[in-house]
Amino acid sequence: MGMCGRFAAELDYPEIAQILHAQPSAGLPGKSWNVSPTQTIAVIGQDAHGVNHLASAYWSLIPPTAESKKLPYPTFNARIESALDRPTFAQAARHNRAIIPVSGYYEWTAERKPYYFHAKDNRPLLLLGLYSWWLSRERANATWLLTATILTRDSVGIAAQVHDRMPVLCDPQHAQEWLDRSVSGDKILPEASAYGARLSQSLLASHEVAPLHGDGPELTEPYDEMMLRF
Repeated sequence: MGMCGRFAAELDYPEIAQILHAQPSAGLPGKSWNVSPTQTIAVIGQDAHGVNHLASAYWSLIPPTAESKKLPYPTFNARIESALDRPTFAQAARHNRAIIPVSGYYEWTAERKPYYFHAKDNRPLLLLGLYSWWLSRERANATWLLTATILTRDSVGIAAQVHDRMPVLCDPQHAQEWLDRSVSGDKILPEASAYGARLSQSLLASHEVAPLHGDGPELTEPYDEMMLRF
């Protein structure tokens, strides 16, 4: 699994909507502790009228020009350093920026040991991302599909002990500027990456977990505590 390819989403949507001044949509995904690419996730994005929305999205960004949902390369992550230069992500990076709330995310060492990263106080993590609308013509009736990707950067702090990349973190104080479609991407992406690095060093905690199988809150429990049960 690639960088930031699994996360947990034990989320209180009304609370997140209130914190990020967003209007929640119907049909948001249920709780899961093993969310993987191409599944439905919750994202916050801003519309053309400056209104924030909390909505469901397909986790893997599909650019508007794509003819099929199945792309020849993975798009569940995008490097924040190059997003503005990549045709797949450039349009979204300029104006369609998103926040993906998670309760924590998983990463693997080179030896394939999984670790769970979460906030020290267990508040939801706000991951920076991008969104794109894609017109699906795979069925008789064309439908619009909201799609999204999670932005990553070079790891710092405890995250660097596990993997060389990490998701870019945000906080509620900086979320509105990130979502603001009138703010140019070339201005805000470098600033957001630098701030995310500083935030992660004070916010993140981590512990090793058992190999991920199935779904349930036990997936986020420390590996050594689970072993004591046997």
